[in-house]
Amino acid sequence: MEIPEDELINFPEPMLGFEDSRKYIIIQFYDDSDSLLCLQSADKPDLALVLVNPHYILEKYSPTLSKEDLSVLRAHEDTPLAFYNIAVVHEDWKDSTVNLRCPIAINPKKMLGRQIIMEDASYSMRHPLNIAAQGEV
Repeated sequence: MEIPEDELINFPEPMLGFEDSRKYIIIQFYDDSDSLLCLQSADKPDLALVLVNPHYILEKYSPTLSKEDLSVLRAHEDTPLAFYNIAVVHEDWKDSTVNLRCPIAINPKKMLGRQIIMEDASYSMRHPLNIAAQGEV
């Protein structure tokens, strides 16, 4: 798959556990929804992560970014950023979880990404997706 350089999201620092991959592209699973996406590595073709748009799970999801996070993203506090969360999908989808504590932040104007590691314990690293699907969040 050939991806134009201007469509790649660059991660100046690799995500935890994926040190060999710094360039990704987001692929939507559905044309009419950004609820479920694929973060495909351009560096390692066999690496693809399932992402969830957190606003479909928690309407008021609001991750806190540090000054360092903003600097890496070349953003300011008022810069519009996109947030996504990595999902762990199990064979029985009811056992699937999403990591709300460590979102992927993307500055779409600069095509820069960063995994944010929040200390906020109110967001779970293993939030069940089946609760979100039932509307019980």
